[in-house]
Amino acid sequence: MRSLSQRMRFYVQYEAVKKNDDEVNDAAVPQDQKKVVSKLRMNHHAKKHSSMNSVQYLSSTPTASKAFMLYSLCYMLSSFWIILSIALHIYYLGLRFYLYAEYPIDVLSRPWLLVILFCECFYFCGALFSAVDHLLPPSRRPDLGSLDVTSRRNKQLCPTVDVFIPCCKEPTDVPVESVKAALALDYPQDRFKVFVLDDGADDELRAFCRALQVETAAGKLEYIRRIKVKGVPHHFKCGNMNNGLKHSNAEYVVMLDADMILQSSFLRRTLPHIVDTPDVAFVQVPQSFYNLPIGDPLHDSCVLGYNRVLLHRDSLGTTTCVGTGTLFRRKCLDAIGGFQPQSITEDTMTAYMLFNQGYKSVYINEKLQFGLTPWTFEGFVKQRTRWGTGAMQQFAASWKTCLIGKNSKLNFVQKVLYIYHTAFYFMSFNNALLVTVLLACLAFDLKLSVGTDQQNLRLIEGLAMNVIASRIVWICLWCNMPQSIQMRNRDESMFWWMTPYYIQMCLNSIFHFNETFSFVPTSNIDSSSAASAAGFKFTGGSQKPMSWISFLNLDLYSSQLKLVRFHLVYVIVSLGILLARFYHASGMSASCSEKFLVIGLGVFFINTAAHMLVPVVYILSPGRNIRAKHRKSFLRYDANGVPQFVPQDGLPKWSWTVLPYEILSMLTLLFWIVVLILAMKSHSDINGVTKWCKTSLLG
Repeated sequence: MRSLSQRMRFYVQYEAVKKNDDEVNDAAVPQDQKKVVSKLRMNHHAKKHSSMNSVQYLSSTPTASKAFMLYSLCYMLSSFWIILSIALHIYYLGLRFYLYAEYPIDVLSRPWLLVILFCECFYFCGALFSAVDHLLPPSRRPDLGSLDVTSRRNKQLCPTVDVFIPCCKEPTDVPVESVKAALALDYPQDRFKVFVLDDGADDELRAFCRALQVETAAGKLEYIRRIKVKGVPHHFKCGNMNNGLKHSNAEYVVMLDADMILQSSFLRRTLPHIVDTPDVAFVQVPQSFYNLPIGDPLHDSCVLGYNRVLLHRDSLGTTTCVGTGTLFRRKCLDAIGGFQPQSITEDTMTAYMLFNQGYKSVYINEKLQFGLTPWTFEGFVKQRTRWGTGAMQQFAASWKTCLIGKNSKLNFVQKVLYIYHTAFYFMSFNNALLVTVLLACLAFDLKLSVGTDQQNLRLIEGLAMNVIASRIVWICLWCNMPQSIQMRNRDESMFWWMTPYYIQMCLNSIFHFNETFSFVPTSNIDSSSAASAAGFKFTGGSQKPMSWISFLNLDLYSSQLKLVRFHLVYVIVSLGILLARFYHASGMSASCSEKFLVIGLGVFFINTAAHMLVPVVYILSPGRNIRAKHRKSFLRYDANGVPQFVPQDGLPKWSWTVLPYEILSMLTLLFWIVVLILAMKSHSDINGVTKWCKTSLLG
């Protein structure tokens, strides 16, 4: 029996590809040279079959190499600004601490200053955690090519794979198409199986699978419906897949969501990265979606995460599992007891348990799966808060084992990323605390300064430098990303408008932890909310898209508007207070400091209010939910009815609605540049403060 290492040498045939021949006589190759020849074959095949859309494989062609060079330049530029931004942030906080230490009585008499300082320190800690992700070098993983399965010998040597498709009450036509695509994988038919793991007791799906079993090879498709004993924890999707493992004896297992359609080359592209490397536990590919709305207003596509964050984590072999499109080594799963049920996000929980055993992962930035993002706003919010709940459960269940356990094999960076995976969600408390305190300061004219005018002018200079550097960092991080301008603004908006939902999720996890172990599939949430969604009115059972005239009837929106009540309150209150203070500051009696306070805070609140309006506008957009019934029109099908896709189909499409946000972002950057220039010109002058007021827009 050949070892996996020996078998891998035959997968990519250098001479066969070069000569267009199906068989190569390895007997003519000296024994000590066979490994070298095997590598040459792999390299040749890699050049021929490399993906032009993959960042990791850019070395395979001159055009791809230029693209990687461009990405490397963006990485070096962003790294420079990240380090500079951290240094400027330390400088600014140092000025604050020094000033407050000099005037302790004044500071204690204005406790809101300490609250603001705490918020700034919290943001700084968040920036440090985030910097770890972005300062890691991008992975330049070599393209190992595709497995050559043209010859009979190679077909027999291919490892066995089982594709798991866990289902739970999705619309039947959705998993049906995923099953068809999985069965059509370009891989030896006797070396892989498809397991439909039905947790929703879908009789229609079972009938489809039984009919398909007759048409396909014996044992090629398995339908499994597990028995759930009342009162016994069944662990949702994780338990479903663990039940699938009981019926599987393949060397590798693919985790696939019920709505995900695999590219036919999925196995041939992913297996070379794991078969010959026993320390690799799984291979992950990014998600892409074919139902993204124009402009991707809710930022479903996660462009930065898939095209930058996971790519950089791959340089240390620590890319986490994203729950679908994952190829696992069965032996590694068995070593940790299968998929981990301690969290409702079994994907990251399983990944970190594997990392804790010393295993690594591989990330291939290539579009090899294509699926659905939530159709409704409620579905989107429930999905994201479920991820956050899973992170809380994961931390509670494994922090001792992963962080301080004697047998923990997580390195320092992995431990930092493990902590940040959960700590990120607490940033929402900081957002809410900061805007509440600043609104109070603006509304009641609370003083935000202590010390002399010269000291405060220097503090403003430090604040301006910090804000400018942070804005430039954000722009640099998105350079060379798909639809960079649009998605940069969408990501920033989501950071603010998801704040109320993350706060509620964190509070539930803290005070009602045991009750958080519940799971409702996103498709079920979509189905229940679609009927009452704001995009339809009902007439005799028919659905008609709404017009802007019917927009005035808010009764139709009542259930949806409840989801964004905090956003509406924030926008109305913040802009109301801001207008009142603008009116007061425009009077002749207003001081220079008051005018600067109003304008500076005005820039902040106008930005945050604009971001908080995103979900409100999304809900009130007429006809936004009519896309669900046209799902199949977004797909392409081959002659056999198997869904197909090209990577470009999953890219977010441009929308002009992002332009106001980009203009606002650039005006904010310009404002702080002007403030910095004026402050630097004035702070060294004895009469600098008076001159600064007269020469600026505040005078």
